[in-house]
Amino acid sequence: MAEVPVIQILDKKNYFKQALVPLPNALPLPPLTESSLRIRTEVLCLTSNNFTYCKLGELFHWWDVHPIPPSTPAPYNDASTYGRINCWGYAKVLESTFDGVPKGSFVWGYLPIGTLPIDFQVKAGNVPGQFIVTEPYRQQQLPLYNRYLVFPETLGKEIEAKADAIAYDALVRVMHMTGYVMTNFMFPEDPAQSANLKPEQADLTDATVINFAPGSKVGLSFTYLLRNQRNAAKPRRILGAASEYSRAFVQTTGLYDEVVATSADPLDVLSRLDTPKDKKVVIYDFGGRAGVARKWAAAIKSAYPHTQLVLVGAEVSDPQAGGPPAQPPDGVDVAQVMADTLQNAAMQKVGEREYFEGLNASWEGLRKEGFKGFTVKWGEGMEAVKEGWDKFARNEVQADEGLVFKL
Repeated sequence: MAEVPVIQILDKKNYFKQALVPLPNALPLPPLTESSLRIRTEVLCLTSNNFTYCKLGELFHWWDVHPIPPSTPAPYNDASTYGRINCWGYAKVLESTFDGVPKGSFVWGYLPIGTLPIDFQVKAGNVPGQFIVTEPYRQQQLPLYNRYLVFPETLGKEIEAKADAIAYDALVRVMHMTGYVMTNFMFPEDPAQSANLKPEQADLTDATVINFAPGSKVGLSFTYLLRNQRNAAKPRRILGAASEYSRAFVQTTGLYDEVVATSADPLDVLSRLDTPKDKKVVIYDFGGRAGVARKWAAAIKSAYPHTQLVLVGAEVSDPQAGGPPAQPPDGVDVAQVMADTLQNAAMQKVGEREYFEGLNASWEGLRKEGFKGFTVKWGEGMEAVKEGWDKFARNEVQADEGLVFKL
């Protein structure tokens, strides 16, 4: 007898509440249409990104990427109240009517949380080893979420072994992509070549960089690339502004010149470091809590006229807390990172194939070295995923651990 598939269902207004819902009536699966794949999630990760997808799900249509299946029982079949959210990881190809992706191979990309296989129509990408989802309901998504990478069947051995490389692919690969487009196309070595900023905005030469949520995957990736894959327009120093929760781990990574407490006085910190007032201070907010990066930016702007605030991520916060979002401080130069827009601009600038060659080479360098002090925690099965989600909701996930699951 076929295994009954199970999916995670969330309350869209209070996405800390979840249920694991079995779907016995989803079987048997229908025949696969032409130019289609049937895939099943095999490896997934949980990070703060999952909660960002929930928090901004209505705005960016993230609740619509993997709709509630027709066989879902009441009350969870009410799509106005409940929904499925998404994750990054690997899926196995169970069936294929698309010549470019054989049955038994694996794909990496944006996946549903659950063991129910999904079907979608696809077309070949312009880069070997990639395909694009063409389902009409998916076209409201940004292109980033419809692009998948293909891997051979032999990858299954690494998955079975729960290799660290597989975990890094699930946990960090898309975060690295954000860091890569930031360091190479938003704040490039030649500021005049920035994809979306004026040269003076894009120039990090001799700047003091301050990262909030410096232990986040994207914050670590960005800083790693600034440290290890950059030859020009280097900052004077890179500071991590960390809470007590993550400070020890951020120090352990060795990526920051100094790690300071978010509760410190920002002007005292910069004065102690003899920060020149005629140079830039660039604050990157990768998801710092309680709007602390904006508060630092406002304080620093009062004494350092060349202050810039770059908004990258959102914090994991209680969906029931309410209250208006924090506003950027007056008079501060503010830039917003949109990874998909930057990636599209990068492909137009250097060519799609050349862009991915550079991105993949950069990723292999980071994945090989990893982050010092970072620990992968593997779980297995949907009950483990449920427990991991609850740990995030209770703020019990440690700063130095990454949660990865094999289904």
